[in-house]
Amino acid sequence: TGRIAALGDSVQLEARAQALEEQLTELQGQYDAIALAMEALEEANGELQSRFSPALGRRAGEIFTRLTDGKYQRVTLDRQLSAAVEAEGDAVARDACLLSQGAFDQLYLAVRLAICQLVLPQEREVPMVLDDALANFDDARCAAALDYLTREAQNRQILLFTCHSREADFLENRPEVAVWRLTEAL
Repeated sequence: TGRIAALGDSVQLEARAQALEEQLTELQGQYDAIALAMEALEEANGELQSRFSPALGRRAGEIFTRLTDGKYQRVTLDRQLSAAVEAEGDAVARDACLLSQGAFDQLYLAVRLAICQLVLPQEREVPMVLDDALANFDDARCAAALDYLTREAQNRQILLFTCHSREADFLENRPEVAVWRLTEAL
């Protein structure tokens, strides 16, 4: 009798059980809705990747070919956006991780630029901002990238921030480029 009394009034317990069952039903409905939304998002993501990856690979390949002065002819991206490249004369593509650090950095820049070109609307002339994007390039790679960026800047404004003076030195005598050197206030 003491144990039963300690549990509380049976009417209150039944009401509490009913409330918990209703809460469980509501939470199960929310869970089912979230699971359905997640499934739809995963499906949409897969479709987007299967449509976007080839276009991104083609555009990144065009840019990478220009940045490397034709050394590499093709870039392929799988659905997870893992890259492989084909050098001129190669029978098979090689994984991007097998590239030299300089070529890998060029590939990374090419993919970034390709994404911007495919995603940012040309008609709105959205500026592109790059921060120390060429920091690890050697002088030849840097010059090739700056030439490409200068041509690309005819279509949209490109802001290239760097803490190095090399890029400014390369671009100093080009009238179509504005170089702003910021100095630290003393």
